[in-house]
Amino acid sequence: MGVTDDFWSANYMYPEAEVISMSDNLLGSAPFYMIFRTFGLTIFTSFQCWAILMALLNYWAAYKLSDYLLNNKWIAGLSAFIFAFSVGLASQMNHAQTFPRFAIPLMILGLLLWRKHLNWKYFAFSITMLVYQFYCGIYLGFLSVIPFLIIFGVIIYSNYKPLWNSLKSKKTLILYSISILVNLLLLYKLFAPYLRRSQYADMHTFSEISHSLPSIKSYLSSSPGTLIHRPLEEFIGKSHPAFWDHFIFPGWLVILFFVLSFLFLFKRWFGRSNFLSKEHYLVLLTGCLTFIIFLRIDNYSIYFLVHQLPGFSAMRSLTRIINVELLFFGLSFSTVLLFLIKKWRISGFLVFILILPLLTIDNYIKFDSAYRFSKSEAQARHNHLVEKMDHLPEGTVISYEPKELKDPGHHYQLDAMLAAQSLNLKSVNGYSAQAAQYFDRYWGKPNKENRLFWFSRFPSSDTISVVVIK
Repeated sequence: MGVTDDFWSANYMYPEAEVISMSDNLLGSAPFYMIFRTFGLTIFTSFQCWAILMALLNYWAAYKLSDYLLNNKWIAGLSAFIFAFSVGLASQMNHAQTFPRFAIPLMILGLLLWRKHLNWKYFAFSITMLVYQFYCGIYLGFLSVIPFLIIFGVIIYSNYKPLWNSLKSKKTLILYSISILVNLLLLYKLFAPYLRRSQYADMHTFSEISHSLPSIKSYLSSSPGTLIHRPLEEFIGKSHPAFWDHFIFPGWLVILFFVLSFLFLFKRWFGRSNFLSKEHYLVLLTGCLTFIIFLRIDNYSIYFLVHQLPGFSAMRSLTRIINVELLFFGLSFSTVLLFLIKKWRISGFLVFILILPLLTIDNYIKFDSAYRFSKSEAQARHNHLVEKMDHLPEGTVISYEPKELKDPGHHYQLDAMLAAQSLNLKSVNGYSAQAAQYFDRYWGKPNKENRLFWFSRFPSSDTISVVVIK
């Protein structure tokens, strides 16, 4: 198991400092990965188990929120299925930082319990889950802030007097203050390296990132390899920037029921049946507003206002909002379903048995079309490179520069990173979603010329001794 004295300055892209701050860090979900490593599993099997566990935790958390709102375990199971296993996630599978999402439903559940009981511990739980989501993935942390603020704002507005009265108690005020202070300190600890990097990194203007906001066409564009949605595959067109990230079609059943939930709310059919609580209405409203805020029509979007908030200008891939929206899509789907069940007095179990196969077909992606990489091949590549470097003393600086690149350049960068980490070596090689200044040439083609170009950025580069691995 590789170790490092300083997490943020892990020995990649050497000698870049705080290299981890160039991307998401996944600190929050790292303990789950460590469990599998502790049992002696390889880094690749551990990652595989971690990914499966994240999907299960996503399902569990969405189920807990759905069951609380719907009070029907079978229908809640269908809602959680959409959040955890939607076809809309297929385009996100090459972004591991979007896998851990289970804190989002728990964050909302905490807010709803706080609204119901006005007890500080539920507020503390909710903001802790929000902060934890930041630790699991910076992107989804920021994206979760929007529904959090909507629900939080409504709670404050509708419960202003009782909340104010509760704060007259010194004990309650202190407990609220401590919970806020602790979480602010945790956020500062996480963001300090990012703030330092932002001092010399360019932020993105709205015009630069607006194309990444989802449009209606994005929600009608499916990833390749579906079972029944072939006409919608890559519907947005390959001319669109980063078109592959716009394949966020959530399935026809979800779209149909999401639209119906809008109509039912507008027609007040839910109110006539008197089966929705105010909390349920609040969550549905939050889902609708979140969808509208992030929706792009031509070059216009309400998100322009959100982009002005601190931190949001660092994000450049906003189709990832689908990871949050699927929670509301699932709840909208299940709400309409529950309405029909109660109207027609059908068994929830029977509906579950009938709908689950339809959802499975609607969300099916063929195995050979999914993002994947052979674990056995990855392990073989890793072992081969480790054998070439295991004679080197710890702390040696290495640069993996194959004579011939038969695969994409980032494969070799990842090979070198992982092999160097396992041997406690320092690697010039590295991979991040965004290359450091001067690194992009070496990133695409690791060789002496590009390595020296990368080193030219650092004043002391002449003293760096590098072992080149071919």
